[in-house]
Amino acid sequence: MASESPGARSVGPVAPGGARTIAEMVDARAESSGDVPLLECEGEIVTYAQMSERSARLAGSLRGLGLAAGDRVAMLSANSTSVIEMYLACARLGIIVVPLNIFLRGDFLRFQIEDSGAVAALVDPPGLSAVRDLGPGLALRHLIVVGQAHPDLGTIPYQDLIDAAPGRFSSDTALGDTAAIMYTSGTTGMAKGCMLPHGQFVHLAQPFLDAGHYRTGDRVISPSPMFHVGFLGAMFAPVVACGATVLSLREFRASTFMQQARDGAATVIFGVGAIGTLLLAQPESPGDAGPGNPRHALLTPMSSQSQVDFELRFGVAVNSSSYGQTECTAITLSTLGDPVDRAASGRPVDALDVRIVDDADRPVPAGKAGEVVIRPKVSDVMFSGYWNAGDATRLAWRNLWHHTGDIGRWTPSGELVVIDRKKDSIRRRGENVSSMEIEGVVRRHPSVELVAAHAVPSDLGEDDIKVCLVLRPGESVTAEELFEFFKTSLPYFAVPRYVEILPEFPTNAVGKVLKHVLRDRGATADTWDFEALGFSITRRDRRSTP
Repeated sequence: MASESPGARSVGPVAPGGARTIAEMVDARAESSGDVPLLECEGEIVTYAQMSERSARLAGSLRGLGLAAGDRVAMLSANSTSVIEMYLACARLGIIVVPLNIFLRGDFLRFQIEDSGAVAALVDPPGLSAVRDLGPGLALRHLIVVGQAHPDLGTIPYQDLIDAAPGRFSSDTALGDTAAIMYTSGTTGMAKGCMLPHGQFVHLAQPFLDAGHYRTGDRVISPSPMFHVGFLGAMFAPVVACGATVLSLREFRASTFMQQARDGAATVIFGVGAIGTLLLAQPESPGDAGPGNPRHALLTPMSSQSQVDFELRFGVAVNSSSYGQTECTAITLSTLGDPVDRAASGRPVDALDVRIVDDADRPVPAGKAGEVVIRPKVSDVMFSGYWNAGDATRLAWRNLWHHTGDIGRWTPSGELVVIDRKKDSIRRRGENVSSMEIEGVVRRHPSVELVAAHAVPSDLGEDDIKVCLVLRPGESVTAEELFEFFKTSLPYFAVPRYVEILPEFPTNAVGKVLKHVLRDRGATADTWDFEALGFSITRRDRRSTP
């Protein structure tokens, strides 16, 4: 059929050693290569054997707290070995983890905790502060604190749980059981929780290995946050499958990153494409392409020219040809070393059917643009639905195909080119941001009558955020006042860069705001640019402080 890829990748889902969870994959590696470091983070090094034992100890303690299969445990902590230990411990018990963006605050955070029904949470001190700021009423029974705990506030020191005797488990967890609920922003209302089965992490590790992205002995450096599906699915699971090592950074600093990679003997860089763009923006140095640089960088998305510039400057091959989303970690990939269209996203993995369709879900001719839709060829390789959102699930899965909301086309060689988003969402610094969530918060400003948020192109690739406002009669606001409101009310990644105040919005015959007209305006001469005005959010201010 013309709309299907004419050259699907010949890779299949493989569960290494019959493993049903990443925890079982770690256990298998602990038996064969237990002394190999699995994770290095903030100066702490944990081998496969240590990770296996520590996560088993934690699982026993969680069971002692009364947690059981099907319960949800939220995680609001910066990158640490503790986050991975908690993920593995929950997998042993059939508990569902809910990794939360550490920069969430206010309504954004409250919704995801309440919607998931989490009964416990792993938090670092800033995460504890953010949860406490929500006030009473949350259903959380246990707050487990990494770092300084506060027993007088009813919190549990994480170290106390790790110090317990290791448990013995006869888990009956299946590949199809939900491993995680990961929230992704869309267009209609608050974020939706994707129910991801264990099989998505176990099965889809193999295509990354077959594509040559990772191999035994690799040391993969990444500032990717552990709450992202990219970290867990596109990097951590494949690393475990081949027995490699993750060098996890809590923060990305362009001025020191390449030296960190060399100092850590990293062989692979993993992250979003904006990392590469920011590295290229640094002053050039004679040692940029010196010895000790990684052999390749997995940075998606990244423009074709930026890929070429990166390779010339740093001597590091760039692979930006992959495509996935929270609902399915790996949809298309390209094999390292193969001729590749730098503007494309590779070929479909063998575990999926991928098509391009029109608005009526009819296949379109090869080369023509349409919506990317996918469905599994085998079970348990992609999300099973949206948590507490049956209508959204049915809409996304209409006609038995998952609709990605992305517009794409096939190249003559069978690679997918992702052209644009069909849905009204914003992609900023690797985060999906719902325009409606932003609008819901901004609308609460006492001077604002109407608000419309939309994307504008960013110099770093992806998007920046603009909000258009109509003020209440007789009201006025200053740029400084609005920025302070945004800074304290929104996660930092959702704070708009641009604001334009209009007398009215363009609407259609039934009063619906015509956002495409606002998008076409872009950043006009009358638009406030907070960055140009010198307003910024420091790294310290990105999270709540205890």
